[in-house]
Amino acid sequence: MSPQHLPPLPMQGVWALRVFLSFAFAYFLSYAFRTVNAVIAPELMADIHISHSELGLLSSAYFVGFAVMQIPIGLALDRYGARKTESVLLLLALLGSAIFAYADSLWGLTIGRLFIGIGVSACLMASFAAYRRWYRIDQQSQLASGMLVFGTAGALVTTIPVQAAIPYIGWRGTFWIMAVLVGLAFIGIRLGIPKIDDQPSSQAKHQDEESFSLKEILCHSFFIRMLPIGIVNHGGFIALQTLWLGPWMIEVLGFNSEVTAQILFLLNAVMLLGYAFNAWFLPRANAHGFKTLNYVKWLLAAGLVCQVLGVLLSTSYSWIFWVVLALTATGHILGQSTVITAFPSRNAGVAATSYNLLIFVGAFIFQWGIGWGIDSLSAAKIEKATAFQQVFFTFIVIQLLSYFWFLYYPKPLKHHLAGS
Repeated sequence: MSPQHLPPLPMQGVWALRVFLSFAFAYFLSYAFRTVNAVIAPELMADIHISHSELGLLSSAYFVGFAVMQIPIGLALDRYGARKTESVLLLLALLGSAIFAYADSLWGLTIGRLFIGIGVSACLMASFAAYRRWYRIDQQSQLASGMLVFGTAGALVTTIPVQAAIPYIGWRGTFWIMAVLVGLAFIGIRLGIPKIDDQPSSQAKHQDEESFSLKEILCHSFFIRMLPIGIVNHGGFIALQTLWLGPWMIEVLGFNSEVTAQILFLLNAVMLLGYAFNAWFLPRANAHGFKTLNYVKWLLAAGLVCQVLGVLLSTSYSWIFWVVLALTATGHILGQSTVITAFPSRNAGVAATSYNLLIFVGAFIFQWGIGWGIDSLSAAKIEKATAFQQVFFTFIVIQLLSYFWFLYYPKPLKHHLAGS
């Protein structure tokens, strides 16, 4: 693509929509891969004969692949651009999906899940880095929320639709279909994103910007302030959403697989609406001086209250608290997008992926740790429902400590918070 055919910056109109949709479809699939195990868990455990802790380990391989790739992806995004980086990795996701669909052992499934995690590890961060460079700074929270609308739509597809399809195509057929969709996403990213990263003119506009090293990013006061929120609250919620809320509905509340899938569908639908509301609300609120971080603060507090009520009031109606928790969790992505705006656009890739690494380290820790805790308590002859409650309550206490850190850690200088 010649320079005269490249879109002007900041992007607007058809080009802005085309780029957004290309990234959004890939992230739709990334989120579907992330959450599908929560629905296929009963069939997967029965077919492969694995325990809760093995299910947690298997599912968390996705997050291991995600985590180990974040810093290399950040460097690649800042050097080679979003189009090249994400499209190459999507081929690995296609391979991983095929391996998962074909495997008949725990280790085969784990390897497939690992490749999937590696392959979709750039889907959100590539878009964040591109948006930071190509779109206006005041659009960042709106774009982040828009991406999560599509991501949550991916999670919705893996609830009732997948549950309804499993009797006909099985969990293996689900992953073959997802492999085909990843191929389409590869085409969309490769052809739908302009080669603007490769143009010297697009790099020249960043030459006068301040630059941060990786160490300076990790030691930045705002990054440190947000770090526990990313690991514990954001990462921990991902662990619940993508795996443990399904078993909670079955083991603690006594629902069957069909009702659980319906609740998870509703949970993700509420999240989708929450992200859509944030995309509409925040630009208008920010224009009147309302700070995004204040919005995040109140959403986090409401989420903690919902979890306490959800654990203490384990009645047939307490699933409502977990659905409301999903609504409050829409604030997590706003904290993440605000972290990125604290750094120059030339460092957008490394800043985005460094923080994302911490989120998925947290997701891995809590996805595996919750399963380990439940199995350990069950082995000690504690009733399964009680084991779930004790482990979930411990997780809430850890989140509360993280929230206090967020509230009382010294605030960064205002000039570092362009997007807050």
